[in-house]
Amino acid sequence: MWLDFNVYENGSRTLPCEESGLILSITTFDGESESTPLVKCFGHTWISLDNRSGHPVYLKDCEIRDGEQVTLSVWAVRGLSGLLFNMEPGYIRDYGRYVGRRSLRANIGEEQLRTIEAYIDREDGWTLGGNCSRWSLRLWNAVVEEDFALKTQTLVYTPERVEKALCEFDCVETERDFSRAGNIFCLRDGVRTELTLCS
Repeated sequence: MWLDFNVYENGSRTLPCEESGLILSITTFDGESESTPLVKCFGHTWISLDNRSGHPVYLKDCEIRDGEQVTLSVWAVRGLSGLLFNMEPGYIRDYGRYVGRRSLRANIGEEQLRTIEAYIDREDGWTLGGNCSRWSLRLWNAVVEEDFALKTQTLVYTPERVEKALCEFDCVETERDFSRAGNIFCLRDGVRTELTLCS
């Protein structure tokens, strides 16, 4: 497991989450369903924020209306290795990707949006040591209560490693819906660039 120093207890914790307010989730896909005998898919991990507060909220310059959601993660896209918003729902919808994805969610307060923004300001790009799994897991841990933090004692962060950390919770979802996300854009050094998926 890439030098994972943690001990896991399957289903040992419950994370209560109401269907109202702001709902933060971490989702991981281990790549298994997209791998072939000759090509290994290493998967992907991302964060989402679902607004069911009854009013709009803002994350950086992004308005998230009531009933909408955003997904965010760092990507190693050539020439654009930054923080991408709403990329995952397009891949799910248009290409049937991330089948078997697993998610954990928690309610957060609006004041925690500032914590997310501060994290984005510090960590808005992909690096070999700062891949999507490390980025997402550390953002999750920065926002949720300490009891709901995911274990982090590892040398290498991978989607498979994040999925192992999720197994400690008895409320993990499979195939969480992200269809209410908006347009795709990149945020890098405070600059927003609108994007579209290639057809």
